[in-house]
Amino acid sequence: MSVLEELARRGRRAAGQADAGTRSLAALHVLDTLGCVVAGSSHPLAAQLARFTTDTGDRREPGELYTPALAGRHTLRTTVWAESVLAHADEYDALHPAAAVVPAAVVVPAALAVADREGRPGRAVVDAVISGYEVVVEAGLRFGGPRLYGTAWWPTAVFGALGSAAATASLLDLDHGETTAALGLAAAGLGGLLSADELGAGHYLLTGRAAADGTEAAHLARIGARASGTLLDGPAAAALGTPAAPSSPGAEPHLNDCAFKAYPCARPLHAALDALETLAVQGLPVATARRVEIRLPEALLRFVNADRAPAGPTEAAASAVFAVAAWLHGAAADVGFFRGALPPGVPEVALGHAPELDAHLPDLWGARVIVDLADGRRVEKEVLGGGGGAARPLPDEAVTAKFRRSVGADEGDDLWEQWITQCLSLDTVPDIGDLRHTLCRLLRR
Repeated sequence: MSVLEELARRGRRAAGQADAGTRSLAALHVLDTLGCVVAGSSHPLAAQLARFTTDTGDRREPGELYTPALAGRHTLRTTVWAESVLAHADEYDALHPAAAVVPAAVVVPAALAVADREGRPGRAVVDAVISGYEVVVEAGLRFGGPRLYGTAWWPTAVFGALGSAAATASLLDLDHGETTAALGLAAAGLGGLLSADELGAGHYLLTGRAAADGTEAAHLARIGARASGTLLDGPAAAALGTPAAPSSPGAEPHLNDCAFKAYPCARPLHAALDALETLAVQGLPVATARRVEIRLPEALLRFVNADRAPAGPTEAAASAVFAVAAWLHGAAADVGFFRGALPPGVPEVALGHAPELDAHLPDLWGARVIVDLADGRRVEKEVLGGGGGAARPLPDEAVTAKFRRSVGADEGDDLWEQWITQCLSLDTVPDIGDLRHTLCRLLRR
């Protein structure tokens, strides 16, 4: 059986065997991702997306879908593309650390937009999300996850279309052969380079392209389009420099091991912020530090920086200086902090390699923080893996509170609370289009 066939089978099985806990978790991922999309709609990149859709005629020939990402109605491709880009623009979306992919950004927008267009219920969306996460995470795991960073491949861009294709195939009720064809069509465009300097819009646009391409692949498979079923065997091994590893154990769906993000910055920096928080809780005067050094596994240094004047918000979200500054100012969870100028008085922040942390990859993205205090003392703290994952999960209430912040909803606002409750009960929603349209109306109030 080819890798693509194995992925198609695995995605269907994960959705079919998911228990109530996994299904509830999938609904929470939908809520969190929509919050990220709404937060991203005020990112400078969002204005560029809106201008692009106007200049290229999408607004002059409106589609059928409303979206929280853009004003007006848009085609399926534009809707999926824009929501996927903005879901990841602030580095606030959920990820699977061991696979080094952000499944939320490529799977959830595709599942919601296709379900809206097809008139599908929430239960079908839950199935699609579980299936899509399973496929994109499994692909990332089998090809090395974070190790791909070292050869300049970004795993989400490489495998993201597989996740959106699997989710769309589930919603279109494709059979195994058609689903395998959809994954083959999605895999044919495999690629996505990790920037060596400025991330810019290019990095984030890759998520949108992957999500939209995967959605189109499933629709093409539905009308008979086919592709090679062995693209992830010999061809991918040659391109990526490594063959696919054997299937990972299938004890439970990969969605259960995905991590919600507590901070809107690059994931390798999360463990460092948790380390600073631990030192502060211990009573150490970290807030007045003279210097902070963050040491990371070598592979994770590939997409973080120590710039004090980054080129823009996308680079600021990857800046250790901005992450430390946000923590020092009590704004570590504020997307707006990473879009402004660096405040005065931020101590020196340096990045370095911690060889002892390399062995913990891909499962644990650790950080060692070395702090030079104002009184001359030097203190250190190591944290293996940032919060939000299976080992240290964010409570459901924290994820819901994050959503409220992202959309600007006051706790106690009855209309918002009703919508949140409905989203978290996604299995019982009769028409996903109504849920999406209500969200858009609430955002326009």
